Amino acid sequence: MIRTLLTLMIGATLVFAAPTRSEACSFNCDKSQNNRPLEFIKRKPSNNFDTYRLRNILTLPMTDNTKIGVVILLHSCAGITMKNQYDLVRWGDFLLKNGYGILGIDHLGPRGISTNCISRSRPLGSSALLKDVYSATAFLSEQSDVDKSRIFTLGFSLGAMTGGALASRGRYEQLGNNAPRPRAVAGLYGGCFNSDRWLEAGDIPVLWLVGGKDAETLWNSCGGAVSAMKDRGLMTFHKYQNATHCWDCAGLNGFTKTAGNGNRVTYRYDPEVTKDSEQRVLNFFNSFQSQ
Repeated sequence: MIRTLLTLMIGATLVFAAPTRSEACSFNCDKSQNNRPLEFIKRKPSNNFDTYRLRNILTLPMTDNTKIGVVILLHSCAGITMKNQYDLVRWGDFLLKNGYGILGIDHLGPRGISTNCISRSRPLGSSALLKDVYSATAFLSEQSDVDKSRIFTLGFSLGAMTGGALASRGRYEQLGNNAPRPRAVAGLYGGCFNSDRWLEAGDIPVLWLVGGKDAETLWNSCGGAVSAMKDRGLMTFHKYQNATHCWDCAGLNGFTKTAGNGNRVTYRYDPEVTKDSEQRVLNFFNSFQSQ
């Protein structure tokens, strides 16, 4: 009887001594029951980028260069779908043909998650998304033909927001585990604050492209963070006055929905803005010379 009581008392002590989930982590913790790390692989060099290569596969261009810069593509909260994969492939192909390797992260597919778009209860919170990018950067840094000083991210919507959080030194110290960080990040139509804060006054360069008619991720939620980053000389900001959310999404042109903020939104593909975005992203990445 005494032994049983002691066992129960010890068990109770362990239960109450253990930190709760909210105490053990912060800033929108990963809520998924399936949070195993992603696995990345490397394929033979190629001059063409296709849908298959979007999913955690490193593709390097066929080139004589011994060290190659790599761009990590970060998809939107919808993941990689039949409707948006064409546009992701177009971006990957554009950068590949301009001399960059591509690693497209698929956060959701390997974990059996269909969407990550419910802002207050995402299956994968920002911490999980950031850890995936840190892991991808570590993987790239181990490749002998990758220029470790020119690893970048290019994100779209939630992917851009993830890039904004990647720029935060505090988030890196919290989650990075001393892994390598991207050299710089670029984001298209990313928001800065909803139920969490994404872009803040970070310490790595950011290219931030926004739409003046984006009613889904409001560009003016970024005001303070953008100003703080400009003061540090780390922000390149551009607003396309008449662009909506997802201005580069040919596969979603005309798509209408009620956004998480309650606004009714319609995506309008704009080929001229898309072309300008491509050039701005390329110029931004090209501005970082090999060390």
